[in-house]
This record gives sequence, structure tokens and C-alpha cells, in this order.
Amino acid sequence: MTGNDNITSKYHKQALEEYKEISQEEDPDAWDERISNTGCYVENLALQLCHADTGDWRQCFQEMSLFRECWSQNGNRERIDTVDRDNSQS
Repeated sequence: MTGNDNITSKYHKQALEEYKEISQEEDPDAWDERISNTGCYVENLALQLCHADTGDWRQCFQEMSLFRECWSQNGNRERIDTVDRDNSQS
């Protein structure tokens, strides 16, 4: 989680409650564990909850901003290195 705990939305609060519950589990499922390892579980879930509720990413600007900040602060940009495919070899 980021240091912006004082900037919260209802989605962030809901995600934080769920995170507290899953962090108590002795055997988390693979998805929860993988997302938790990014250091951005709460921010990720808050963004998903916002989009599920509103159906509009534009209404989730605060959640997206917090997720991006968390992702960057936790060094996750290096985790998702992608390579452009050379179309001439297809």
C-alpha cells in the first residue's frame, strides 16, 4: 500500500477491509497471493471495485492514480517487461 492512506474512497476502504480478511487466511489462493506480492493489493482491488460499481473507468481516476503510484513505488514496472514482436518474421 502507498503512503496515501489519508486519501481514501469508499472503494479503498472496502478493499482495505477485504485485504485484512485475506491476510488472515493461512492458505490464500494463487491470485490473491500474486497480487499481494506486488504490494498493491488494496489499490488493485479498489480500482476493480470502482469500475465494477460505476462501469466507467473515468469515474475511477483517484483509484487509478493511487494504483499507478503504488505500482511504481513498489518497482513493479520492471516486472512487466514486454518486447515488441518483429512483424517481418511472422
